[in-house]
Amino acid sequence: ALAAKVPDDLGANALPAVAPAALEAVAERWRRSPLSFRGKLVPLSVVARFMRELLSGDPFLAGDQVPFIDFRPPGAGKVAAVTQRQLAFVVANALMGNSLADGTGNGLSALLSRCGKHAPKVGYLLSLLSFLAVLSQELHGGAQGSTVILATPLPSDGSWKQRLNQGLDAATKLCVRQQDRDKFDCGLDDFMSGGTPGQALVDIAGGVIGGGAELCDLASSQDESLVQFYSEVLALAFFTAAADPKDVASGMLPAPSVVLGARRYLGDISGESKGGQCGAFPAANWLNEDLHNVTVEARVGDRYETIVDSAFVGLPSVCSACRAGARCNLTELINNACDTQRRHLDEDLALWYASFSPKSYNPAVQGAFSKVVRRIGTGPWGAGVWYGDSQQYFLTVWLATGLLGTSSLDYYIYDSFCENQGNQCFVLGNAGLGNAGRCAECVARGALPASGVLASSCGQRSAEDLVKQFNGRPMVELYNALKEVPPPPRQVFDLLAGK
Repeated sequence: ALAAKVPDDLGANALPAVAPAALEAVAERWRRSPLSFRGKLVPLSVVARFMRELLSGDPFLAGDQVPFIDFRPPGAGKVAAVTQRQLAFVVANALMGNSLADGTGNGLSALLSRCGKHAPKVGYLLSLLSFLAVLSQELHGGAQGSTVILATPLPSDGSWKQRLNQGLDAATKLCVRQQDRDKFDCGLDDFMSGGTPGQALVDIAGGVIGGGAELCDLASSQDESLVQFYSEVLALAFFTAAADPKDVASGMLPAPSVVLGARRYLGDISGESKGGQCGAFPAANWLNEDLHNVTVEARVGDRYETIVDSAFVGLPSVCSACRAGARCNLTELINNACDTQRRHLDEDLALWYASFSPKSYNPAVQGAFSKVVRRIGTGPWGAGVWYGDSQQYFLTVWLATGLLGTSSLDYYIYDSFCENQGNQCFVLGNAGLGNAGRCAECVARGALPASGVLASSCGQRSAEDLVKQFNGRPMVELYNALKEVPPPPRQVFDLLAGK
């Protein structure tokens, strides 16, 4: 019955759960720039036909039942595994205003209601309809597609400390963005584009995935924007009960969370800030034509599933600015000149380790996690809008990855990252890193005039120097050096040189 209510024309009042103004804005974009995917036109009428197909089927093989688990806290150790068709079925139902029959809320329906009040912010709707557009071209003959797995880790049990006496030999790539190009000297794609097989991209999250933009549209921070490009992550907000309409977070996925098999459905996004915004939807041809389709077969519970060989990890750090409070001003924070930034090492190590250790997850998905997450791609985790010390955090991330012993590290360095523009230049040092130029030159290119990042705050030593210095040595030596690092004004790398 619901399938018959989906009209051919998805304009104006066609979708009951979608604000008419929002739907008309997206429909007008579609009409103005006819969308194609891999050489075939995908008008909204094709999306409507796919919705009818989905709603006429029973992808869960459960009649009118849909499995549901609430990932809101206490949510540690939970798992939800769905196929692409099953998730598309959930999205189609939500768009048509169909929710859980027992009155339980869900985060997907909640965001449709909430975001519809914020027109012309329509990123969420463009993302969900684009997700359906792509799958309409991929899932033929009732195919289920690959499996997407949402999982949350258990809290750290402190077991990482037992590994400190081992040698630090994490394979590490330092990827420096080339001037005036979205290319990196390490030969890898930008980690936020999701194009490197086996790489888990780090979403620099707060307490929830999607942050202050409330899952509605693009914004100036990485976490707020990234979820719009990774439509499956946005749709998986369904698995929250959205129990309190006054608490938006009750309808958003908690961090840390991992989504195995997540793909980027829209362009274009990179870590480099453009016009004060993180990412932008092209006016035409906004689908990701280089959609990641490399898959692995992995055991999930008592069966084998096909999973796209990539992952999305929403991972919070300690909020340095929150800890510092009135003790440090913003200028001190963005120049790595606040001692508080250097005094929460154990908490950050525990967060990173728990989020990337396969043993932290439900036993049903530990094998899949190990098979998919073989390398970790990140930018300045901890040193975005929570204003951590970028040098301290690079060493924390490197050390934590070494403690894991299961993944390599791809660390991306930008002139002007989406958040805290110019601060990451400090990891280059004035001695330089490869052909990227000195820290001061990076600051001149990347720091916004009003950002307050000072070239005079650059130290001499670089991330490459510290990797060479500590690589192969017992990890406890770097750990102790970081625990005992003196306060500013000298940068952390310079203080640790020669240790």
